[in-house]
Amino acid sequence: MNLEFAIESKRMSKLDSLPARMLLRNGALLIIPPMVITFGLWGVLPAAYGPDLFWKGIPEWLGLLENAFRILVFSLPGILYFGRKETGQSLGWYLYAGGLVVYLASYLLQIIFSNSGWSQSLIGFTAPSWSTLFWFAGIGLVCVRSWLPIPWHRAIYLCGAFFFLIFHVGHTVLVYFNVIR
Repeated sequence: MNLEFAIESKRMSKLDSLPARMLLRNGALLIIPPMVITFGLWGVLPAAYGPDLFWKGIPEWLGLLENAFRILVFSLPGILYFGRKETGQSLGWYLYAGGLVVYLASYLLQIIFSNSGWSQSLIGFTAPSWSTLFWFAGIGLVCVRSWLPIPWHRAIYLCGAFFFLIFHVGHTVLVYFNVIR
């Protein structure tokens, strides 16, 4: 039984590496929906999220590290693709889809109920930054292969996302205390 599984896995691996399938299963496609949410709703968010206030008083080192890890976590999916039935992949799809819903809801709550207790609280104000955890984790669990001939493990992406979130959420917390409180 294990030999059959190994043969099937090798066959699937070869089929998954066909150029057309790699394009249709490219991890970069998973970055598009969050970017549509971000750029589609950014202009209607409260003023505290605008570049003038959001970057005011932020230490240069924090902005540098946040943006370095931002580039990493948004570009790495471009060298990754997802197979058909990888270990942990179904959990990854649930995290990704659920994460998009939570991310969208965090934006909508800030837009529609900007003066509510939720939106004015630390957890509510920072929700658009910490809610990315779910769809980043989903991408990390779904995209387990690289089309480049390099050794790859999903932990590389998940660690990059973890560090990005530390700096991004930290930045948003500073904005909260600078602007809201």
